[in-house]
Amino acid sequence: MDRRNYMENMVEEILSDIFESYPDYANCKPYREEIIALALTKCEPFYTTSDVGHAVVKTRMDSSGFRSKVTSIVLEAIEKVKENPRA
Repeated sequence: MDRRNYMENMVEEILSDIFESYPDYANCKPYREEIIALALTKCEPFYTTSDVGHAVVKTRMDSSGFRSKVTSIVLEAIEKVKENPRA
C-alpha cells in the first residue's frame, strides 16, 4: 500500500457535497483547489502506509463528530476564498 493522506479524500468529498449549494463555483477548478488547500492546512493529516493504518484512520474518520468538524473547516475555507478569490 502506498502512503496516503486520507484527510485529502475527506475534504474533497465534503466539498463536493457542499458545492451543490454553490453552483456558481462548483466547476471552477482554481477556486476548488484554493478551498481544498486552505482547508487541509487547518486539518490534522491522516497518513497511512498499511491496511491496519487504513482501518484505524477509517474508523476515526467515520464518526459523525469528526465529519462535522471537517465540514465546518471546509465551510470556513469556502467563505474565506469567496471573500478573497485568487483565481
